[in-house]
Amino acid sequence: MINFINEVLNAKIESQKYILSSKFPLYLKHAYSYTETVIIGCRCLCVTPAEFSLASYKKQSRLISELSGMPVILLMNSITPYQRKALIRDNIPFIIKDTQIFLPFLAVYLTEKYSKSAEPEKFSPVTQFVFLYIFYNQAKLTITELAEKTGYTPMSISRAYSSLVNCALFDYHTEGRKKYLIPNYKTDEILDQAEKYMINPVSKKYCYMKQNEYAGLLKSGLSALSEKSMLAINDNDICYAADNHYPLISDYIVLPEDIDPGNNICLEKWCYDPKLLSTGDCVDDISLILSLKNSEDERVQISLDELRSKYKW
Repeated sequence: MINFINEVLNAKIESQKYILSSKFPLYLKHAYSYTETVIIGCRCLCVTPAEFSLASYKKQSRLISELSGMPVILLMNSITPYQRKALIRDNIPFIIKDTQIFLPFLAVYLTEKYSKSAEPEKFSPVTQFVFLYIFYNQAKLTITELAEKTGYTPMSISRAYSSLVNCALFDYHTEGRKKYLIPNYKTDEILDQAEKYMINPVSKKYCYMKQNEYAGLLKSGLSALSEKSMLAINDNDICYAADNHYPLISDYIVLPEDIDPGNNICLEKWCYDPKLLSTGDCVDDISLILSLKNSEDERVQISLDELRSKYKW
């Protein structure tokens, strides 16, 4: 990191380990590593967090500056677009390795190319599920807690959390030993920000013979939309959703040339379990919208707009 500063500023940088005074509370001693640095004649304190939370750092950096009597510079190897924007907006000094230097107390703001490689193009199925679960429940859950509630592995949840942070939709927040996600946007704003990442949850559709076993499945597609709006449907529009583990019976699958209107249903295989997001006999609203958003039927789009308005989306 020092070499990067030297190269960009073309100035000799002096640095040494900073010895914390007894005034520093214990949690700050363990939260960061500290280096006392002289940059262009200005004595300052560089801090590298063990785990970075934007909300926590804003408060803690002010306290560190008061206790040390020096400007505090955040050192990071990478940063999300949202975090970068928030730090600049709040005039908080930072240096991102090989990328950016923002030192407002020295009137220095230099940037190299900004990599967006950490920002995923689309959600994975698990990431979308986690996003929707947190959105619906307004939940502050650790990785372990959410894994226990949903049946996903902690590793899968951890990857989903990282993806949501990389998208700048959420940030990590720590309370004691608990680490969870907090949204960077208000409830009525976050869906607009997330839509570009969200995927159609339907991985495959089958025309299926009508059977009694569907009692345990959720209504989806036009069947669900008719329950949530004024859309009128007929027997040909009956549709149910099942997760990818639902056992298909090959004898019940109807080929296109054998479709018998009124005696067949549409069975959708979903890339995440719709039951984990539903509170009734239909799939959840947002997943339903995503599954039908490309429909060319004007009646469907009007009904979807009604459903979107429920969330000011």
